[in-house]
Amino acid sequence: MKASNKRKFQYGSAAAAFTVVFVALVIVINAIFGALANKYSWYVDMTTEQLYSISDATRELLADVDTPIKFIFCTTPDKLEAQMETSLVYELAQKYEAEYDNISIDYIDIISSPDKLDPYKSNSAYNFKTTSVIVEGPSDYRVYAIEAFYQFKESDGNLWAFKGELQMTSAILSLTYDNPIAYFTTGHGEDVTSPSAAYLQDLFTVAGYEVRTIDLSREEVDDNAKMMIINGPTYDFIGDGDSNEIEKIDAYLDNLGANLMVFMDPNTQELANLEEYLYEWGIVYEDSIVKDYSNAISVDGYSVVSNYPVEGVGASLHKHIRALDSIPKTVSRETRPITLWYDYRDSRTTSVILNTFDTAEAVSIETGESLGSGTYNLMTLTQELRYINNEQYATYVLAGGTTDFCAEEYMSGSTYGNREIIYGAMKAMGKEKVPSTIDPKLFEDNALDIEIDEANRWTIVLVTVLPGIAFLGCAVVWLRRRHL
Repeated sequence: MKASNKRKFQYGSAAAAFTVVFVALVIVINAIFGALANKYSWYVDMTTEQLYSISDATRELLADVDTPIKFIFCTTPDKLEAQMETSLVYELAQKYEAEYDNISIDYIDIISSPDKLDPYKSNSAYNFKTTSVIVEGPSDYRVYAIEAFYQFKESDGNLWAFKGELQMTSAILSLTYDNPIAYFTTGHGEDVTSPSAAYLQDLFTVAGYEVRTIDLSREEVDDNAKMMIINGPTYDFIGDGDSNEIEKIDAYLDNLGANLMVFMDPNTQELANLEEYLYEWGIVYEDSIVKDYSNAISVDGYSVVSNYPVEGVGASLHKHIRALDSIPKTVSRETRPITLWYDYRDSRTTSVILNTFDTAEAVSIETGESLGSGTYNLMTLTQELRYINNEQYATYVLAGGTTDFCAEEYMSGSTYGNREIIYGAMKAMGKEKVPSTIDPKLFEDNALDIEIDEANRWTIVLVTVLPGIAFLGCAVVWLRRRHL
């Protein structure tokens, strides 16, 4: 063999050997990195909405939390990773574990070891599944179905948003701080089953309240109650006799830190006893409905876009909203206007939380006749101040003119401010830790496709394309030298 041909063969062999070694090296590195990523949670959240990332809002809420918290999954890691619904929750839990020293993850295989669930069944009637998630603190725990980490559209039942961060952070807070009681009254035809009512209850649960129902005609109010909600009653409250419900409400509001929310709408009939009591707090529900063709999100004008007043205690509930570069709309649908008949009386001060623009008009509920145009109050706040041992204490009564304030379409993302208004009220009423700035993360049609496609694309590039390019380059060099 000639020396020149021998050199060409050696160069070609070296190039081929280099290509083989390079491909093998890429595959080995990819396998090692994949194993380490799985063990140490080295994930890059490539979804548009950062579905399993921890936000600064959570970091702020958990900054001073050192309570030991454990996320317990009811199956093995490989089965958690096999399904999209459980894998998102599992990967988010791993993010919490990696970031916080006081948070850990554990597993119970409820198929092979069902007896390990016994400690979590003592005070829970929950029907455990392999997809269930237990969040455990030093002395208490919470059990969640996998559906609790997602939001579904009421109209078609499809997945709408991932609220894993909101649910996990709320669970941690509820296991760390006291959980005051929020009562929803029953016995008067209250709205407790509609989607809007369910979302309202969910807001209180997520904020760390222990949500209960109460029939004031036969039950006593717990001393730990800090909130009472009257939502869409159709029958009046008892105002006399041994079962005087109005008297119980009044006695409850005498407790330090007690607050009341009342939501009525144009469909609410006259409730003489309740309305007379609210009158003492400066609140009068008018017999009309508000519409505004110029400032509404519906063509009929009844889904009114609210105006944000800037003065009074009520304005403090949305001060943080008004400070945003892009201020979200708060919508009040089919709303009964509220009149405040005094500004200040004794120790009570009234203020407006939300009102209409001056393009609105009030319409008779019965005839549809216009009763005039101008600015109307949609939601109000009455504050009562008391001083005990030179310390100031406040009691609040919030009145809303609609029972649809927490309608499904207003509850997700940052498009609307309705959720923030309720959370703002909770803060004003003494709830320090409220996850008001953690938004559910809306699914885009291609959110998960992007994640999978991007992962596959990079795998193809690393394992196939780059070695292929190197191989072609070496082949070209080898062929050119061969024909020299």
